[in-house]
Amino acid sequence: ISTQIKSSGINAEWPLRPGDIVNCQSVKIQVNDKVPTINIDKTDGCQVFVHKKSGLDCEFVTAKSSEVNICVVEENGEYSESFVAEQFKTTWKDGKFVTELAEIVG
Repeated sequence: ISTQIKSSGINAEWPLRPGDIVNCQSVKIQVNDKVPTINIDKTDGCQVFVHKKSGLDCEFVTAKSSEVNICVVEENGEYSESFVAEQFKTTWKDGKFVTELAEIVG
């Protein structure tokens, strides 16, 4: 578990158990092992680097967080970055509430 970290980088070793990032700001996490889940809670500004070879089976769970990006690192060290959505919309459909990504038009 990593809590209340500000403007730092972490080289995480969480083999085969969930990793937690809670109450952090401007943090970069490099995950070197296969991890089933990474929980990011109450965190503003988080880059998570996972290796393409071992990290794509990971599930990312976010709550009350902003500016979260997942970077997939290739074997040659290059990486591609994807953002985690922050805005959702909930509507009533077919007798139940359905939550989906909010489409940003602009």
